[in-house]
Amino acid sequence: MNRALCLGIIAALCFPSAFAQQSSTVTSTNAAVPTLINFSGTLSDLNGKPLTGTVGVTFYLYKEDQGGAPLWLETQNVQADRTGHYNVMLGSTRSTGLPADIFVAGQARWLCVQAQGQKELPRVMLLSVPYALKAGDAQTIGGLPPSAFVLAAPVNTAAATSSTDSAGTVPPPATITGSGTAGFLPDFTGAATIGNSAVFQSGASPTAKIGINTNAPTTTLDIHGGEVVRGVFTLPATGTATASAGKSSQPESFVASSFSSSTTSAVNQTFHWQAEPSNNNTANPSATLNLLYGLGTAAPSETGLRIGPKGIIAFASGQTFPGNGTITGVTAGTDLTGGGTTGTVTLNLDTTKVPRLAAANTFTANQTVNGTVTATSFAGNGASLTNVNAAKLGGLVPGSYAQLAASNTFTGSEQRFNNSVIVGPITSFTEGELAAGASSTSNPGMGAVGFTVASGSSQDGGDGIVTFGGSGDTTTIFNTGGAGISAEGGGGFNGGSAVVGLGGGGGPCCIGSTDGDGGFFEGGSNSLSDGDAVFGLTGSGFAGNFEGSINVSGTIFAGTKDFKIDHPLDPANKYLLHASVESSEMMNIYSGNVTTDAQGEATVRLPDWFEVVNTDFRYQLTVIGQFAQAIVGRKIANHEFAVRTNAPNVEVSWQVTAVRHDRFAQANPLVVEQEKETRARGFYIHPELYGAPAEKQIEWSRHPQMMKRSADLRAIRQKNIRAATQPLTSK
Repeated sequence: MNRALCLGIIAALCFPSAFAQQSSTVTSTNAAVPTLINFSGTLSDLNGKPLTGTVGVTFYLYKEDQGGAPLWLETQNVQADRTGHYNVMLGSTRSTGLPADIFVAGQARWLCVQAQGQKELPRVMLLSVPYALKAGDAQTIGGLPPSAFVLAAPVNTAAATSSTDSAGTVPPPATITGSGTAGFLPDFTGAATIGNSAVFQSGASPTAKIGINTNAPTTTLDIHGGEVVRGVFTLPATGTATASAGKSSQPESFVASSFSSSTTSAVNQTFHWQAEPSNNNTANPSATLNLLYGLGTAAPSETGLRIGPKGIIAFASGQTFPGNGTITGVTAGTDLTGGGTTGTVTLNLDTTKVPRLAAANTFTANQTVNGTVTATSFAGNGASLTNVNAAKLGGLVPGSYAQLAASNTFTGSEQRFNNSVIVGPITSFTEGELAAGASSTSNPGMGAVGFTVASGSSQDGGDGIVTFGGSGDTTTIFNTGGAGISAEGGGGFNGGSAVVGLGGGGGPCCIGSTDGDGGFFEGGSNSLSDGDAVFGLTGSGFAGNFEGSINVSGTIFAGTKDFKIDHPLDPANKYLLHASVESSEMMNIYSGNVTTDAQGEATVRLPDWFEVVNTDFRYQLTVIGQFAQAIVGRKIANHEFAVRTNAPNVEVSWQVTAVRHDRFAQANPLVVEQEKETRARGFYIHPELYGAPAEKQIEWSRHPQMMKRSADLRAIRQKNIRAATQPLTSK
């Protein structure tokens, strides 16, 4: 709804409305002035779009522009036209109309409008029609109150000339004397004497200035002298807060004057105390009391000093406190940790840099000892020790250790090489082959762990396994490079997965960290042809099965695009499937219902982005519930179109079909008929539908070696299954 309302009272409010009852012989009656107010305004929704049709609206009358309880309220169903304009008679819901005593006091009244489901709008003061201003003079005589006059003597009858009645006559009014000065409020300085009061007014409303004990006021109210307020001194907010912004209070201003030697003139020093909103448009709105300062003619600005709603004081930046010194913070130096700027501050030794006598220490750099080193025992491989020759190391003879220049046999169940871990006995370790068998069902056949860096090192962890497939002959055609990893799941009642991936969890240390992907694939791009990131073949199930949402930033090609959900009437036992609507154009479909107004017109408003995304609009209208005709009265322009019917208040179901022309659609136009690439000719997406063999499936033209390998592996697997299930026969 509009913030500003065009408000006018075009009917004066007088006495309660009534009709005098006369006998049958009286030919006419005179009606009293109706106690109604004609009011018009405009309705719109929260987005500024005009509301049309029947809308419930509540009207309130207040005696203040903010706060307080309403003096009167009334709810009416108004009829808004297609631009949101409406007209009502306030008071029409009651036979007595508006209460006459609302306006008897002669004080301003404020009207507030609230549409159904929305907040009250800012109040608007009711204005008088020009001739109604004369009614304000009804309680004065020549602009003066009745108390300024005395009663005149009544008219005497002939009998009143008797001396016996002369004692009852009213004496003539006294003569008022004295003088005054223009601009001063008059004051009775005696029973019949008028002089100047202490109150002076310059100018006229709304820019008038009132002075007390001064005839040169500089502001709306200028008081020269002390004052005592026996009540709450209120500085209200400058307005009513909205979701987009709060409102500060009127400031309390203090002004000092200081003489400047540089300008040889006085300079004002202005301080303001002002309540300011905080946490606006939250579940916990609040405010603070702030100190502002301005020098000379500059507007006061924030000093940084403020008081919270619980009395907590926030000081300005750079605030210091009295004493022998000021500590603003403690910073940990070299080889120390801790410190801080608030609260209890603690400093500790950094044990990663400073060794401790009563704890084990690890030295990562070369150490020099000028003297003798004595220890109860030594641990480590001794690679850096010189001139050491011992019969045993760690109590073990030299044959217990592997030698670099000799063949070694490893008999333990776990061997470690650099940062990798291989679980199980190694059966061979020759060039081009590394085999390992699992020692139990809980251990893998081979494992590898990448290097884990120290916390706080800001380095990346090492890869667990990095493999490269061997290169095929690139000088002749139809040669394929080896796979970096070739895996086959184990058999069983439930077959094992060939590859299982689980992304690593992101660190909680920093904003913006992400979890790792379960798998990352990038197709090759040397030949600029058929380098698929992922290539999947259907086994007994799907070529790809995803549980969850799929994000595709490009184009999806498919034979059909269906949705499949649990059947809503039998979800435990059935599925419900729907096929998508296909087209030779990139189409968008929009639909809805609209009801025309009393003139048979309605406007359908569309999103702001509608014409940016769509073009080439097609329309379809269907009348609901009655026989009527409906047409598109105005085509789509400025995010809307109009519907017209030959009868009023007709519900119409509409549908708009449009062709996409957003930037992606323009950059990737749909080519309906396409030639197959040269090597794919003679192959089919679904060869079985055209009586062609399976080897004519189109992927055989794109990945022939991979398709052959897959077919061979399937044949071997089927052969093994048949052998395993062959019934035993007796000889």
